[in-house]
Amino acid sequence: MVWSGDRAVKAWVALWLVVVMSCQVMAEAPTSGDASSKLASLEEAQQEFVSSGEILTYIPERQWQHELASRDIDSLRALVNDLMTLAAEMGYDPQRDMGAIPLNLASKRFNQRPPTPAPLRDFEREPGPFGVHRYQFPKSGVPTFAGADVAIYPEDLVAGKVDVAFVGVPSNQSSGRRDASAAPVEMRSLNTIGAADLQSLLRPLDVLAVVDYGNVYPDWTSPERSVKHISEMMAETAATGAVPMIIGGDTSILYPSVVGVAQAHGAEPIGLLHFSAHPDVAADADHTLSDRRALYRLLDDGIVEGESTIEVGLRGPDVTVESLQWLRDQGVRYHTMAEVRERGFEKVAKRVLREVKRAPDKLFLSIDVSAITPTQMIAAGRASPGGMQVDQLVQLVRTVCASKVIVGFEITDLAPMMDLSRLSVMHANAIVNACLGGMAVRKQGLDADYIHPLVLDHGQR
Repeated sequence: MVWSGDRAVKAWVALWLVVVMSCQVMAEAPTSGDASSKLASLEEAQQEFVSSGEILTYIPERQWQHELASRDIDSLRALVNDLMTLAAEMGYDPQRDMGAIPLNLASKRFNQRPPTPAPLRDFEREPGPFGVHRYQFPKSGVPTFAGADVAIYPEDLVAGKVDVAFVGVPSNQSSGRRDASAAPVEMRSLNTIGAADLQSLLRPLDVLAVVDYGNVYPDWTSPERSVKHISEMMAETAATGAVPMIIGGDTSILYPSVVGVAQAHGAEPIGLLHFSAHPDVAADADHTLSDRRALYRLLDDGIVEGESTIEVGLRGPDVTVESLQWLRDQGVRYHTMAEVRERGFEKVAKRVLREVKRAPDKLFLSIDVSAITPTQMIAAGRASPGGMQVDQLVQLVRTVCASKVIVGFEITDLAPMMDLSRLSVMHANAIVNACLGGMAVRKQGLDADYIHPLVLDHGQR
């Protein structure tokens, strides 16, 4: 038997009404023996339910202590039995509950892969990036990230000696305000990527070989199939020597993206710098992979090491004693907005940069736009008040990308429909451009903090 949402709520209400009414009666009743003798009188299964601590999932600890002190043994057994019944209804039963909606095994297209069918690979052309624009400069035609040329296959990336390959991942499968699948097309169409770096005046596309590698096709009704495909595409891209610059999509793609990049780099360790309001380390979420579990899975599966992981911008309801303690136990360096308020952004930023310097030589940089305060990032899919300023994040991202070997970059959780002004899209593009500018500075052999002399002084008396 499966309980509907309404039925489950009614069951909870009914149970707690019984508990509350019992409390009123039992408060005046004399106690029957001490707590230890009562617990010893419970049945073996009931004792295990209590001693394991599972009972506290269904009744607050102080309430349980009150019930234990005030109830007689028969009433206590009945209460524990009711809570065990509720636990059984709440838990997963393979005879009753589907772990996932089963796929149609009889479908003739069951294992038809999303990538371009093999016959199209026989189309004769020289490997390499190619333009899809109508005019000499990319002002019209097919929109691409930064107006860059297009590549379709790995051989195009190799022939073009591509440094950065933009990959759109229009997934929309996790929590928050669901419009993340529209982010790649919106960020392409605004075309504010590729502007000159503010400090060095370098134009990223003059220094870096950049292409638009198109979108990965996610199966929106089967996340488990999408995960493997995303990983394969990121591994394919990174194996050519190009840096996948991933435009999400929701933050659940953090897991398959890092997995794919890590596969391409083999045994070499990879560091992870994750800007987000959310720790994304929920250990008890309903699904084995979601935005709220993405980092948990990466650490739990050993894809990245805790000592090589840094989180910045944490705040909101998922930042709890338990989540922060778990991060600390894994060796993760984390920085909350409470730390920023207490110590100031500049001090925290310097600390982050020191930790980045000590991280493995190769770094995956992940940006959940929720890291930014909602007043400047209205379209954050999982917005939380009190975040970083856009210019703070832009400067920090630029410095990281100028001082470290970036092997993967992603920006996620942008929900364009939430901000009709498109200001959020412009800010998301600015973050992407900051990393491109930093990578260009690094490729030119300049110091991360290099500033062109014309930027600082007009030279007039």
